[in-house]
Amino acid sequence: MSFPPMGLRMKIALALGIAALVPLLVGVVVLRTYGFHQLLATKGSLHEAEARALSRSLENAVESQAGHFWSWIAADPSVGDFLAGDHPGAPDSPSEIAEVEARWPQMAEDDPFLSPILKNPAADSLRRFQAGHPQVAEILVTDARGRVVASTRKTSDYDQFDEAWWTTGATLNEGGMWTDELHLDESADVFSLDLVTPIFQDSRLQGVAKLVLDVSPLFLNLRPQTRDESARFEILLADGRILARSGGGKFDALASQLDADSLLTVRVGRCGWTLTGKGTPQERMTGFAAIQSPEIDRSLFEPGGYVLYSTPKEDVVAPLRRQVMMIGAIAVLATGVCSLVGFTLVDRKILVPIKVLGRAARALAGTVRLRKDHMLSDSEAEARLRAAAEDLDRIESIRTGDEVEDLAEDFGIMTSRVMRYHRELEAEVNAKTAVIREDLEMAREFQTALMPSSYPEFPQRESRDPLRLGFAHYYQPASTVGGDFFDLIEIDEHRTGVMIADVMGHGARSALVTAILRALVSNHVAMAGDPGKFLGMLNHELHEVIERSNQTLFVTAFLMVVDTRESRLSWAVAGHPAPLRAHRGTGNPPKLMWTGARRQPALGLVPGTVYDTTTTSVRAGDVFLLFTDGVVEAEDPSGRQFGVERLIRTFDEALDGPLAAMPAKIFCEVTAHGKRRQHDDDICVVAVEVSPGSRTDAEKVAQALTGSVPSDA
Repeated sequence: MSFPPMGLRMKIALALGIAALVPLLVGVVVLRTYGFHQLLATKGSLHEAEARALSRSLENAVESQAGHFWSWIAADPSVGDFLAGDHPGAPDSPSEIAEVEARWPQMAEDDPFLSPILKNPAADSLRRFQAGHPQVAEILVTDARGRVVASTRKTSDYDQFDEAWWTTGATLNEGGMWTDELHLDESADVFSLDLVTPIFQDSRLQGVAKLVLDVSPLFLNLRPQTRDESARFEILLADGRILARSGGGKFDALASQLDADSLLTVRVGRCGWTLTGKGTPQERMTGFAAIQSPEIDRSLFEPGGYVLYSTPKEDVVAPLRRQVMMIGAIAVLATGVCSLVGFTLVDRKILVPIKVLGRAARALAGTVRLRKDHMLSDSEAEARLRAAAEDLDRIESIRTGDEVEDLAEDFGIMTSRVMRYHRELEAEVNAKTAVIREDLEMAREFQTALMPSSYPEFPQRESRDPLRLGFAHYYQPASTVGGDFFDLIEIDEHRTGVMIADVMGHGARSALVTAILRALVSNHVAMAGDPGKFLGMLNHELHEVIERSNQTLFVTAFLMVVDTRESRLSWAVAGHPAPLRAHRGTGNPPKLMWTGARRQPALGLVPGTVYDTTTTSVRAGDVFLLFTDGVVEAEDPSGRQFGVERLIRTFDEALDGPLAAMPAKIFCEVTAHGKRRQHDDDICVVAVEVSPGSRTDAEKVAQALTGSVPSDA
């Protein structure tokens, strides 16, 4: 389904609508995101404040018990005096303490060792304090060495020196206190919060007291201060279990568990707010605060528990939604009114005069199209030209008294000049384009003729050399002509050279340099037996040509000479990428002929350069891949290059096929990588394969003697 094109009036109306609607939408989006998060943060801070208040209430209750205990100790010196006195029969050495610790679980309360601990003036004083404070489930007092000296009941251990609560309590200052984590106390058999405080006399530590507080009644008596019926508070243990929860209904303590993500947020933040139950219908905004004594380093100890205060998230978000809808409705109405007023002004002051000018502009466009319309007869074309001239005359009728009238006058002058210039320019461009196209096509044919069109049989069929050579190539210039070049150099009946070169840049200038390079190679074939000296000669003569031309040019090149009789390979390089070498049938991946930088400059840059010749052996099955940098530097739309590693993989895959298909396969992979037909640089790929040649009679006899036995023998 196609829609008719929009006129200027419709476009301006649409532009006004977009100009008004986009800020409106942006404002709504900002309000729904930033405003939503701000509201969440504000509500979250309020929830955190509620949790802090409840946590402080619990801490106050614990501190109140500590204050009562300090007042009791001050009023009744029995505990302090007992700690300061001697304790005959108490074990002193580590071995004696260990012996008592081993017998402790089996001791009865009337045991001669345990009875003095449970029945002494200090223990009697502790029981009197416990009787007046039912929230205290157990009290025990140790001396300065951690040995239990008084207790309201038998404790789980005798030696408390290695307990964390005793170690912390012994380091507190006089009048200090510390609360342990909420836990199940084995001695008192209650969910408790241990209150630890040191006992000093004359500024000297005499012992440490631990009060085991039954916190369940404290939790059940606390209520949130808000009147929100959906709000609730919970007591959370450090392991994620919920100990208590406010509100009606039956609650099974420790049966509920906070989700892992929320628990991690609570334990890391200690105080703050978060969203619990994310992604579920029970998602709630939750403020949390740690239950912990203010007398200790809070970064070193896990809080005894956490207070959670929460309300349903939907109750927080609903007011924001209503506010956004109201603001959106008002904004839409205001935007519509402003857009209508603005369009009326634009139509009256701008659109109507431009419509008149547009009819004249179409007349100009019509005359330009007539020059390319070959379907019209001469009389029809003449008639339309007269009609166009009449339309152009109407430009003078535009009278608006403003910039539109000035535009119409300038447009009339421009029209006459454009028509004349157009006719002259079109004729000149067509003529010159035809000449350039003809010259470039001839240059392309000439450059193609410079490269091998067929491959010689090397060595000759009657040669008895042990090796033979096969060749294949693919060349694709970036434009009509290019700057890549390769050639096969027949030195003698046993040696042939393969040269590949890449002139800086591409196009006509680079193609001209390849022609010069081809002439230099042809004039000095006799020197090609030594690749290093041959490249040095090319560098000398090419530098002279470039220097006389006052141009900055250089040519990278690689020359390899294969001796099929001696099974030897000699090569030299002038700033060219390292070719790849592989061997069919081994399963080993291809490798670069060298790694690292070869400090051999490109041809034409440094006069007098001496190029090194490297010699190595070759054998049947060796395959060499020569290429220009247009292969590895080809980029995909994201700017990622084809690269040497991908070229190695592609060459390795191509080894399973014939030699003739290798260069074309690599070019296809490069083209697929770039995802476009036109390349930024010239591409040239040359493949050389070493295969077995003729064998001597002695070799044939040796193979016959050592070969496998026929199956019918």
